[in-house]
Amino acid sequence: MLAVKRLLKPFSKGATSNLSSRGILTALCLATLLNALAVSSVNIALPELVADLGTTYARTQWIIVAFMIFLTAALAIAGRASDKVGRKKIFVHGMLLFSVSTLLCALSPNIWVLVLFRALQGIGAAMFTAVSMAIASDVYSRARVGTVVGLLGSISAVGTGSGPVLGGLLLEVSSWQAIFLVKVPLGVIVYWLAQKYLPEDARYIALEQARHPRNILAAFCIFSAILFYTLSIKPLNDNYGIINILTFLLSAIGVLGLYLSRGSDPGPALGGYVLYTNLATNLLVAASVMSSLVVGPFYLTLALGLSFSQTGLVMSTGSFVVAVCSNIAGRLVDRFRSRSIVIIGLFFLVLGSLGMANLQQVYGVAGYLVCSIAMAIGYGIYLSSNNTFTMNGASRKVKGSISGLLNLSRNLGLLTGASLMSVVFAKTSHLSYLSSFDSGLVVSGLNQVYLLALLFLVIAFIAQTISILVSRKL
Repeated sequence: MLAVKRLLKPFSKGATSNLSSRGILTALCLATLLNALAVSSVNIALPELVADLGTTYARTQWIIVAFMIFLTAALAIAGRASDKVGRKKIFVHGMLLFSVSTLLCALSPNIWVLVLFRALQGIGAAMFTAVSMAIASDVYSRARVGTVVGLLGSISAVGTGSGPVLGGLLLEVSSWQAIFLVKVPLGVIVYWLAQKYLPEDARYIALEQARHPRNILAAFCIFSAILFYTLSIKPLNDNYGIINILTFLLSAIGVLGLYLSRGSDPGPALGGYVLYTNLATNLLVAASVMSSLVVGPFYLTLALGLSFSQTGLVMSTGSFVVAVCSNIAGRLVDRFRSRSIVIIGLFFLVLGSLGMANLQQVYGVAGYLVCSIAMAIGYGIYLSSNNTFTMNGASRKVKGSISGLLNLSRNLGLLTGASLMSVVFAKTSHLSYLSSFDSGLVVSGLNQVYLLALLFLVIAFIAQTISILVSRKL
């Protein structure tokens, strides 16, 4: 509460009153909450969707995948576009698209129409998510960016943890359509707040340049490269095959097209080694933390024998720990301005994944919780501090691009982690049917998944350490 009150004081060049400051902060927080709920609240309704829409479980997975793919693919474009046409315009149009497509999701008559509108919902979410940190960085003084970024991280974690709970409650009293309908009024409120309170911002790149055919081609190449990459990392029937290879090659063609379309124009100066290190470690960390979402439910229900409600309670603990630590870390970054805070976060992540890699059934729920909380502490500290330092180090002219890239690297990491960790777990545990499983193999699967996560985190730890040492010498 103190952090919120502190943010409501006059903060920098943009806001001029407490009223506008409350409006901006509320719009950013509610937008962050909406995106988190859109990701996490639908999963629990998949069984009802199978029955109500007369489809299969395999097809319902596309409801989740379509949203994540188009959200991820549109992030970099939306962030870059905000530098060209203004952050407010991208934010409000994204919220409008999100709200309309969310309503249409609730009205969908069949599975494939629902998948289509979920894809549009993902694009809308990408537009306002990509620029949220850029807006905060534009409006708030450098001394307070960490606090607001930490607050947004906390809201995101709370939304992710609360999504399944909210979805379950709505299914108890209504139908799956209510999960979408409940977000529409919130979207309208955020749209109104954004129109009223977000400051009009400058166009940093001439509109004529933004519409240049070369830039349109570059945008298409970015979207194609990310879209085909996310398709390539999704295995079919727990196995990678020729389709994955072909889509990966198409992604590589998109990257090549992006390089060629830039010609002699180097694009915006997005930064150097420090920026690319921050983006790369963002991807590695996100891929690692997906381990808990991929294997946690299987370990807790099959190896430890917990009920679904107990499993949900155990898993939601991590989200709320992330929320608390993200807020605290943001305030610490504002106060001490030390990149060592990023290393502290990575240390806790390494410690937690090391514990998970050696976890045994005999340690029970307590052992799982200790390791899970350690990772949650590390993730909250890392995410808030890494995002803050990256945004504070960005030129005002490319803050939108870098905000989009931060979100893009995180989402690519989540998608990559979900695919890789699922394959490793399936191969190690030999878990094909829930009616016949070996709890010992489930434990072994958990250990192997977190060994891979540990490798990613050690690489991230080393890269960030080198980056800090190099930047201090410059």
